[in-house]
Amino acid sequence: MNCIEQELTTILNNSGISGQLLFSIPPDKTLGDVALGCFALAKEQQKNPAEIANSIVNTLKEKSHASIKQVIATGPYVNITLNDAWLAEQALLKITKTFGTHDTGKGKKYLVEFACPNPMKSFHLGHLRNTITGESVSRILENSGYTVIRVNYQGDVGMHIAKSLWGIYQNLDNFHAQTAQDIKKRVEFLGAAYAAGSQAFETNEQAKAEILEYNQKVYDRDPTIQDVYTTARQWSLEYFDTIYQKLDTHFDKLYFESEVDVLGKQTVLEYLKKGIFKKSEGAIIFEGSKYGLHDRVFINSKGFPSYEGKEIGLAITHFTQQHPDKVIHVVGKEQTEYFKVVFKALEHVLPETTGKEQHLVGGYLQLKGDVKMSSRLGNVITGDALLEQVIAQVQDVMAESNIKDKEHIAMLIAIAALKYSMLKVGVSDDVAFDMNASVSISGDSGPYLLYITARIKSILRKAASLSVVPSHTSTTLHQTEKTVLIHLLSYPEITAKASEIINPAVIAKYLLDLAQAFNSFYHECPVLKAPEQEQQFRLQLIEKILLVMEQGLGLLGITPVEEM
Repeated sequence: MNCIEQELTTILNNSGISGQLLFSIPPDKTLGDVALGCFALAKEQQKNPAEIANSIVNTLKEKSHASIKQVIATGPYVNITLNDAWLAEQALLKITKTFGTHDTGKGKKYLVEFACPNPMKSFHLGHLRNTITGESVSRILENSGYTVIRVNYQGDVGMHIAKSLWGIYQNLDNFHAQTAQDIKKRVEFLGAAYAAGSQAFETNEQAKAEILEYNQKVYDRDPTIQDVYTTARQWSLEYFDTIYQKLDTHFDKLYFESEVDVLGKQTVLEYLKKGIFKKSEGAIIFEGSKYGLHDRVFINSKGFPSYEGKEIGLAITHFTQQHPDKVIHVVGKEQTEYFKVVFKALEHVLPETTGKEQHLVGGYLQLKGDVKMSSRLGNVITGDALLEQVIAQVQDVMAESNIKDKEHIAMLIAIAALKYSMLKVGVSDDVAFDMNASVSISGDSGPYLLYITARIKSILRKAASLSVVPSHTSTTLHQTEKTVLIHLLSYPEITAKASEIINPAVIAKYLLDLAQAFNSFYHECPVLKAPEQEQQFRLQLIEKILLVMEQGLGLLGITPVEEM
């Protein structure tokens, strides 16, 4: 409930009107600023809604109210026009740096697990989207008072590592020579090694046997491969860090499968004796079928813990080290059934996790043209490659620009284009990324939002050069000014909802609407050319628009720019 609804609710309650009060914005601005629908009240009181609307209007007219200019009944609705001076003063005084923040999460700790690329494999499109989503979710939760621990869980053991090592050892001299290359070249070499190992595993029986041997050596921590393994692993992690820096994200804790695989296996074996797990065809499984799910392997027939088995070790580590109130796994929808079984197994192994493990289901990221992603084949666009392409596209658009620090601003615009295009849809919805639409400075795009903030900053700089002082005093408001003020006051509701449902799309939609409301206002209401009192008020108004825009963009992980 925003401050307008709070004010009107207080007035109605003090006038003897209570019950389910549902407010909305009238579709026709001539009807008023706020509408109270009387359907719920009519159901409660078993009366005609139009009759109730008329009764409320008559009651409100018995007294004058500082916040209400006019109230009329239109069928089953009570349409309320707000007092201009009250609206302007309330809105502009309330909007400060803490506007839209909450303390609902105070005292609660959430682990948000995202990104999770595997060393020696590509940073694919799914990793890119999950990183963008996870960082925004973390910021939104922090904005609501939660203590957020950003976690990145990475697979540094398993068959993909064995395949990569096989590929490296086929070209070991070249591997050592890569140390003289930049990090991007080194990672390209690792990608080629992985692709070679994957292909050989499918087509060459001798290579397959050698790869299986490497897999055993990895799990055994065999010293004969440790130097190569450690070096290749570190190259991957260094490269991932360059991507995180561009995306303006960081992690408080890195977890690796090599740190939890032994604990996971030991725990599964322990609970095998207690009947939680079961032997099946040489493997150890959890019978999810008993709970309407499906059976999954937690230790395979070779004695290695599966992803599921390692997940048990990870959860124990999380709850032992961090004691979280919730763990949110930002992972694609293809892992939905996997997590259902893992969470059910955890309820038996570690009961304290019950209700505290959440899979935030991510949708797919596709490029126009239905390009598929596969780090196994090594022949499709990766997440980092897409990022570089978007940056290059923006740089081309800005080639003739004379603004300072053009290269840095181009990167910020490109990041905004990527992030907004992925966050403007629901977390679980698929994204069809359109390069041209994403980098456009008009329409539903990140660069458009940056353009609006840069435009406001330009106006404020010019006003400062003219020594114009902003003021919150205004006697009469233009309709577009009222629209902007009312929209601004709904911002705390938006941030609260985004935190409650864990969905950045709510904020993205709000910011687009606010940007469009500013455009309408700016078209109808001159700022610097207005009479003095209107000029001062409008400067204060656009300062508040800028404040909310920048705060909202920050929650999406988007950095504003000074000029475009």
